[in-house]
Formats: sequence, C-alpha cells, structure tokens
Amino acid sequence: MKKHLITVAVLAFAIMLTTFSSCRKPHSEDYTPAKEGLYLGIIGFNQELYTMPLGLLNQNTKHDFESFVDGLTMQNGTILYHAVNSGLNGLAQAKIPENLINVSVVTFTDGLDQGSIALSNYSSSIEYLTAVNSRITNELIGGNHISAYSIGVRGNDVADIESFRNNLNKLSSDPAHNVFEVNDMSEASDKFAQIARQLYNQSTYYNVSLKVPVQDPNTLIRFTFDVNSTDPADAAASQSYIEGTYNRNNDKAQLTNINYVGMECMSGYAITATTENIFNVFTFQNLTDLNGNQMSTDNVKQWKWIESIQQWQPNSEFTPSGNTQIVNEYKSAMIMLVLDCSSSLGADFVNMKTAANGFIETLSGNYSGR
Repeated sequence: MKKHLITVAVLAFAIMLTTFSSCRKPHSEDYTPAKEGLYLGIIGFNQELYTMPLGLLNQNTKHDFESFVDGLTMQNGTILYHAVNSGLNGLAQAKIPENLINVSVVTFTDGLDQGSIALSNYSSSIEYLTAVNSRITNELIGGNHISAYSIGVRGNDVADIESFRNNLNKLSSDPAHNVFEVNDMSEASDKFAQIARQLYNQSTYYNVSLKVPVQDPNTLIRFTFDVNSTDPADAAASQSYIEGTYNRNNDKAQLTNINYVGMECMSGYAITATTENIFNVFTFQNLTDLNGNQMSTDNVKQWKWIESIQQWQPNSEFTPSGNTQIVNEYKSAMIMLVLDCSSSLGADFVNMKTAANGFIETLSGNYSGR
C-alpha cells in the first residue's frame, strides 16, 4: 500500500511539473511582415454580415472578389455601424506589409442604421456611432491613419435626412472631402470610380529620373514640363517646372534649393544624383501634378540660367526619350469595402454590385498579378 501511494505521488508531481513547464513555455509568434501588395476585404451587410477577409488583390485574384460581390443577396435590416466596426477590426487584426502606406475604409449605404445596437454593448445607436467615429479618427494601423470614405444614396424610406447625413459624416475621416451624398446609383458609380483612382494613386509612386551632363558649380537649372519651344521667354513663363542649384560635394552631384511649381514631390528640396559616364541622373520620388496624377514627361526640357544675359538657355541635346524615365513603384495598401445589401435598395442592388466590381477592377490594375 505504501509503495502504491509513493507511485501515485511521484506521478502527480510529474504531471504538475509538466503542466507548470507548459505554462512557462513561451508561445512562438510569427512576426514576419505580410507580403507586399494591395489587400482588399469586403463586408456586405443587412441583418447579417457577409465577409470576405483581407486578401491580395491583383489581376490574378480579382475574379474571387468580383464573384463574392456577385453572390451578395438582399435582406431586411441595416446593421451599418456594426459592419463598419467589423471592417475596422479586420484591418486592425491583419498582418502588416512593411511598405504599407495607405489604410482605407469605403462605405456605401442607402439608409439609416437598424439593429447594430442589438449586436453591441452600447446603450444607444448614437453611442455606437460615436465609438466607430473615434476609431476612424484616432486609430493607427501600421503607423498609418485611416482614410474613410462614405457614399450615400438616400432611399425613399429615409425621412430623417439629418441623421442620414450625420452617418455619412461620422463614417468618414474627412467630411469636407470624403463624403459623397448622391442622387442615384449612376452618380454613386462615378464616386466609386473616383475613390478607386484616388486610392490607386496613393499607393503608386511615380518616380521620374532626369539625366543631365555634368554642370559647372552653382549653375541654376530648370526642367520645364509644359514648354513646347526653345524660346527663353516660354521657359521663364512656365507653370510646370522643377528648378534648383547644381553643385558637387565629395564628387557627388547635388541639386539643392529645389523649387517645384505646378507639381508635388516626396524627394524634398535637395537630391543627390547617381552618375552615368559624363551624366548625372536625378530621381524625383513620386512626382505628380497637384491632383496626385502622374506627370507626363513628353515635353520635358532642360534649361540653365545665363546670368550675363539674364535669360534661360535650352539644352538642345536633352530629349524626353533619351534623358527621362518613369519607374512606377508600388506601395502596399489595405482597403475595406463595406456595402449595404438591405432590401430597400430594390432594383438598385444590381447597380450597386456593378459599381463595386468597377471599384475592384480599377484597383486590381495597380498590381498586375504581382
């Protein structure tokens, strides 16, 4: 009997030791970043949520997203706040690519919230909406603020216009620019396309390289983008140009005190060139027009300022085909598309799905199967 008790005690101690060790054992976690690319998630909502989790969107995968949208069905109910909040959860819990530059939520609705409060711990619909707005305003995902857009087609059953508009404002990150209340699905489709193009541009860097021969120190040079002649007066009157002072430092060419007119650039006010034989190549990162669109280099000309005659002199050997290059650099983005599938849409439900698939088509072109 004594031997039996000793055996039981030893066994119990062994089990306890094993349990303690397993509790102490650190859990292995995967901290590797997500693959670079554009990630899209979709949430359809009525009285339920229909969710397609975030996944890479490109030319090879766009059919999966479009098929999901095609498969959405209508029901009664509009759990609008709950859907947007769930979309934010999906973004916040996702694995982050290292070069993430854009996190967005795009919400479409035709009515007021019905039912979200039943799926939450909030005491009122206003409290739930306020909490969602606070997340949109304050949360950072991968170091990025959330850009939230709302598109609204007010249904015939919406009598409380003030509440409808308040929803659109609170579900956006910038009510002055990111809220689109439209009259019909045709206008809504245009807004879907507009937002898609904007998100496309935000996640694409248009890097422009301009190659010039080595210059004398302290030479003022200008690259014009809107001049079709070699007339110095046209160069002086240009409304689209880059201007800076050329110098060399430790055998490296630099352009300093750069002034961008009619365009924007992320390279700042000083750039160091790379060298190709007798040429210096200056690369301007994400050079766009003032609307964020890619700059055309079809008419780029290079000039230098001649102090003695107080005018610009063209470089006759500088040609757009031989001295310019555009290299698009794709950054990662995470976008959540939140779509109203309530029965109040009626015949417009089909048009909404067409608009959403157009949104997907535009975004998928950004990554072309990468």
